[in-house]
Amino acid sequence: MDDERDLVEMLAYHFERRGYQTLKAFDGQEAWEKIESEVPDLLILDLMMPHLDGWELCRLIRRSHKEPIKQMAILMLTARAMTEDKIYGLEIGADDYLTKPFSLNELILRTEKLMEKKGVMLHLQKEVERLHSTLEAKEWSLKQIAHDLKSPLISIGFSAKRLLRREPNEDLSKTLKTIFESSLHLTRWIDEALFPHPLAENIWQDQKREVEVRSLIQQVLDLLKEIASEKNIEIQFHASPPYLKIPLQEPLMQRALMNLLANALKYTPRGGKIEITLKQYVSLRGTGVLEISVKDNGIGISGDDLERIFDPSYRGKNAFEGEGKGIGLPFVKKVIDLHGGRILVQSELSKGSIFSILLPIQSTSVEERKEFSSEETSILKP
Repeated sequence: MDDERDLVEMLAYHFERRGYQTLKAFDGQEAWEKIESEVPDLLILDLMMPHLDGWELCRLIRRSHKEPIKQMAILMLTARAMTEDKIYGLEIGADDYLTKPFSLNELILRTEKLMEKKGVMLHLQKEVERLHSTLEAKEWSLKQIAHDLKSPLISIGFSAKRLLRREPNEDLSKTLKTIFESSLHLTRWIDEALFPHPLAENIWQDQKREVEVRSLIQQVLDLLKEIASEKNIEIQFHASPPYLKIPLQEPLMQRALMNLLANALKYTPRGGKIEITLKQYVSLRGTGVLEISVKDNGIGISGDDLERIFDPSYRGKNAFEGEGKGIGLPFVKKVIDLHGGRILVQSELSKGSIFSILLPIQSTSVEERKEFSSEETSILKP
């Protein structure tokens, strides 16, 4: 688009010889009208034009609500050779800048490079849209599966509850109670999957409440005790008083602990042992750290894998058992990070692993800061 008719005609002639279709305009307003109606792929734009200069036309294009116009390639062609003019042209949206007098071969080469770049960008955009569509379809499918799981879970839970009311045997009653409570937890988690609150958002912060961590760990152990029994794994839980309450998003933290302990059970051999320790370290000012450690004598983790075990979808070379997808530990880390904590890991192949969760203690009462001298230990034996 240029107000010099001879130049416009000459450029159109050479580009048409190379197989391009061209549109010609001799002022800014005419150019804008043709851009809106024809939507070309590339614009060779002179800055000095009547009615609407090149600067304003470039701004109109980049502010357009129509994506094909907004993404149009723009090469500015002008006699203004000042560096400031070039910088300004690029800042307002030009892709390239060529000053007069110019080499025709250079202009054609730059134009072809811009067209090639535009083609690559359009291809990438279509690929992103395709992947987005695929992910949406998979998400919908997973939500449908999760939704369909609710009915049988609710049925299992209420069946266990009915049997629980009639069952005098204490051991069997405990098993039925575990089935009922597990069905409730799974149903709630399905609801969260169907209507998720993204972990990256702050909305879940409003759902935090004071939680006694010892009780929370015990709830998770009760839900997993049948798995431990099936593998003949002994679980020891040591909790050091005082039993502090700290602000947590309870469902999220419960799921994180469930993932961590289920992982320990998966990679601990039959007849093995898992130790869970809860300790708190509090300063005189009432702040400190609450530590939850999970120690197993399982297969362990190699040094190479240790660096990546919290990467999404990464599975270690020795993760031979089960069909995990490598999402449990990344989820645990995400939850701990969002609570302002840290998770550490030590491991040795064939000897086991220790995962340590460190959660901040903001403040405690004077009574809670008293030195403790006793330790409570619960042992779950198969």
